Amino acid sequence: MALNQYLARLGQQLRQNVRLRFGLWIVLGLAWLYGLLLLRDEARVAATEHQTASKGVTRLVAQSNQTEWAARAEQAQSRLVELENRLWREGTIGLAQATFQDWLNQAAQQSNLARVAVTVAAQEDSQIEKNAGIRTSPGVNSDTWKVSAKVSFDFTPKALYAMMGRIEDHEKQITVETLVVRGPPTPRAEMVLVAYFQKVKPSEKVSETAPSLLVNPVSQPRPKR
Repeated sequence: MALNQYLARLGQQLRQNVRLRFGLWIVLGLAWLYGLLLLRDEARVAATEHQTASKGVTRLVAQSNQTEWAARAEQAQSRLVELENRLWREGTIGLAQATFQDWLNQAAQQSNLARVAVTVAAQEDSQIEKNAGIRTSPGVNSDTWKVSAKVSFDFTPKALYAMMGRIEDHEKQITVETLVVRGPPTPRAEMVLVAYFQKVKPSEKVSETAPSLLVNPVSQPRPKR
């Protein structure tokens, strides 16, 4: 009953007050305009999403029609084998350090480096990732060692170029991380070199040495009758 009286009183005021009617029409018009703007924005967003989805579908269809995926897979596999062949190989981390240090000493001697000092350290890839804050899957061990060496020597351009040439021409991958030349009285060069060693499994060692046992078999004495 109270609601009916309120609506009747409001209708009477609208009929009698021109300004009130005019204000009400303005409010309704603004609400209608705001609704149109919202619908336009939603239509624009929907059109953009539809266009993006259409481009994605077109790209997927074009990729599915390509026939060179097998060739690309073969190229990727070939590249992977090539990269693995450039890794050094040793059975233990100690042998990896010794092998890299022996090569460095030999290369330094062949490059005529003077007053050479070499220090070598090794670390597993999984430990490097852990130190860098990279999470690895539990139970997954790295199959490579990172062997780094600091090489310092008396600097001469000729000797440095010779050493860099031997590093570049080596069949295995060697990365120069840093190269610093300090000044007088005696210029000294300091290099940090890195080599990655692939771990050799015991089964691989056995397979490499097994043929030699077949070539020269050990003869067993025959039992006397």
